[in-house]
Parts: sequence; structure tokens; C-alpha cells
Amino acid sequence: MKWKVLLSDIDISSTELNAVQRVLKSRWLSIGEVTAEFEKRFAKFVGVKHALAVSNGTAALHLALLAAGVRPADEVIVPSLTFVATVNAILYCGARPVFVDINSPHNLNLSVADLEQKLNQKTRAVLALHYAGYPADLPAILNLIRRTETKFGNRIALIEDAAHAPGASISGKKCGAWGDLGCFSFFANKNLVTGEGGMIVTNSDHLADKLKLMRSHGMTSLSWERHQGHAHSYDVVELGYNYRLTEVEAALGIEQLKKLKKANQKRKLLTRLYQRRLRELEEITLPFLKFRGQSAYHIFPVILSENVNRSEFMNFLKDKGIQTSIHYPPVHQFSYYQSKFTPLNLPMTELVGRTEVTLPLHPLLTEKDVDYVCRGVKEALAKK
Repeated sequence: MKWKVLLSDIDISSTELNAVQRVLKSRWLSIGEVTAEFEKRFAKFVGVKHALAVSNGTAALHLALLAAGVRPADEVIVPSLTFVATVNAILYCGARPVFVDINSPHNLNLSVADLEQKLNQKTRAVLALHYAGYPADLPAILNLIRRTETKFGNRIALIEDAAHAPGASISGKKCGAWGDLGCFSFFANKNLVTGEGGMIVTNSDHLADKLKLMRSHGMTSLSWERHQGHAHSYDVVELGYNYRLTEVEAALGIEQLKKLKKANQKRKLLTRLYQRRLRELEEITLPFLKFRGQSAYHIFPVILSENVNRSEFMNFLKDKGIQTSIHYPPVHQFSYYQSKFTPLNLPMTELVGRTEVTLPLHPLLTEKDVDYVCRGVKEALAKK
């Protein structure tokens, strides 16, 4: 289908094309010096000591959980209102996801009050998503974790799922830098795009060393190091995975990182325009009109009144050439998860799961595009 207004789009120019050509001409395509440069720049951007590039955001989550010591029989607290990869990564470790509710239709991040009820002596990690690029309440989450550790004597890692939040911050500190580990995705619809790809950030030397081993088969040296003559062979000292980034993706990442601040600012301006056009509509709730910190404005979610038929609403916009989506069907309601875990009640998550619609938002969107989408929204609501 040919869309008039795309849900997301990518700002790719000659700078990315030239960067990729340089990699191809170098004839070294696997992890190497371009990846190392991307990691260095990303670590500086987030304000952490270490950044380790990996093959995708799911790999980042998986390795972060393993590095944090998550093992079978451990519990990891996670919101159900997230992409399924966040929760799948917990199962890869053999651990048990404990689903936490969100705050309300006005704040779609995890509920600190519900988190407090679910932290216990079996909790090994809290996996906090920054939904839509808006920071979760990290100071309150960390305070709860420390109190629980004191009460039960168990070490609890904070792992940030910052897939939506490159450049977001709270209390002047970037998302990803608050936890023991922060995980980013560079999938094709993200704020920083490499096609696939991801990044793990940390201030821990110990965790960084462990992650370097695990992302490349547990080997003590990389092919790039052997190519440079720094090693002739290798040992395998840890169970590892093939979670490496390519040099082509790293080259794209470097150029996209240069554009990220300006692109996020454009997303902010478009979000403000949407809010001005839609905030008076009674059939719609606009989340995050009030929030702490600085958002990365990854997506623009709206919550429909339960009087509005969501499928009809989205189909009406589709007929006008406006692409929409749903972020997200709650993970605990998927068939696989229902077959594996005891049914539970997450009222706010389930309400949003029934009523959320994501409208187009990306740096190539124009003010004229936003006006067209908002007119379509108003017409769709008038037909209900």
C-alpha cells in the first residue's frame, strides 16, 4: 500500500552512503575499528564508561540479564506493556518474568507502587522500559531496589530497556546510565537506525569484560585483533554467543548518532503540535502531558475512549493513507505466555492494550503531515 503519511521513516543521506562505501572498500565487514569508534562515541553520548555494540536490541537484553547473574529460578520484574522481546530475553535465561502494571493512561511507564508489591527475595533484576522515550521514574525505582536489598539481603540489578530512549534523561542523567546496564535498539523504526543492531552500556569494568566475552563465543580475542597481529590464537573461557555487530551497521550508527540530537528535537516539536491539535478531544487521552525529565519522543501514542471502536478508527485512517500501529498488545495476554503462566490481572495495562493507537512520528514528518493526521483523527471520531 502507498501511504500518504508513514508511521515511521528514516533520515538517510549521502553521509550514510559514503560511510558504508568506505567500509565496503576497506574489505573488513565484521566487528572492527569502525565498531570500536561507534562504541566510543555512544558511551560518551550516554555518559558511561563502556558501550558494547551487539547484533540487535534483543541480544542486548539477553546478554545484560546474563551478565547481571540472572539464572533459572530467579525472578525478573518487567512491564507487560512492552515489545515481546523484552520478556523473551528473560525466558532465554530460564528465569521467571513477574509482570508489573503501568501507572495509568496518562503515564504508560511501570507503576512504582505495583513494583513495590512484587519485589521480594527471589527478585534478581528489574527490567525498566522507558515507554515511547519518556523516562521511567528511575530515582524511585532505584530507591525501592536498595530498600528491598537491605530487607532481604539479595542483590537486585536494574537493567534499563532504553530501546525507545536514546537521548532521553531524568534529573540531568541520560537514560541507560542509571542502571547496572542499559540496553538500546537500532532497529529500522528507532530514533537511531542501523537496520538491526543494539548497544549495551555500563559503568562497570567487570560487566563490560564479561559482555565482551559473551557477545563473541566466549573467545579471548577477536578476528580483528588477530588480523592486526595482536594475537595468534584464542581460548574460550565463557559460554558465549554470536551477537556481534557488523562494520556496515556501525558506520550507519556513527552517522545517525551525529543527527540524533537534532532529530529528537524535531520529534519534540511535532509532538507539541499534535498535543495542541488533539488535547481538547474528549474521546482521546494524551499520555505524558506531564512527565519528569527529557523525552526522546520515540512514538506518539493516544488512548481512545472505550466508546470508540479501535479497528474502525484505524481502518478509517488507513483509508486516508495514514499508517498507524499499536504499542503494545500486552505480553501477558499472548497465547504463548498464557499457556506458560498463571493468568493475572493488570488493569491499567489491559485498558491501554485495548485502546492505544500510535500515530505517525518521525523526523521527516512535516507540520502539514501532522495537520492532515489530526484532521483524519477528528473525522474518524466524528463517525463513531
